[in-house]
Amino acid sequence: MRPEDLADADPLPVVLAWLGAHPVVLAELGPDRVGGHSVPPYPRLRVTDVPGGSENFDTGRVSMRVQVEALGEMGGSKAALRRLLYLALGALAELPAADPAPAGPVIGSVGPAQGGGFLPEADKRPRYVATVTVRCRPRWPAEGG
Repeated sequence: MRPEDLADADPLPVVLAWLGAHPVVLAELGPDRVGGHSVPPYPRLRVTDVPGGSENFDTGRVSMRVQVEALGEMGGSKAALRRLLYLALGALAELPAADPAPAGPVIGSVGPAQGGGFLPEADKRPRYVATVTVRCRPRWPAEGG
């Protein structure tokens, strides 16, 4: 296993694409409201990688922590953000059973790392946050991509 093989096993782009196109998330948010930054319009999902996880050079397995945040408007409903967060977590639970993405790593499992909770942004914008562990491996050359 080469270091660059593990570097290519970054599940974040796959997770972002999955959530951004998932029918349940789209029905709740509409298009273009999933990304890595807190930018209007709100509500939206911010999805980022956070410290934690592991890499195994012997097996090619990567375990990465991904933070999912439901962000709302100032004075927005906490209940609506909690619902959005758990819809997103439910969508992520479906990812390992889905057809593999055309590029990027093969997702083996998605599981909870830290349960969801209310944690406002520094500017007091309402936010619900949870962390999941995504386990994956690089796509081998015979698999395409």
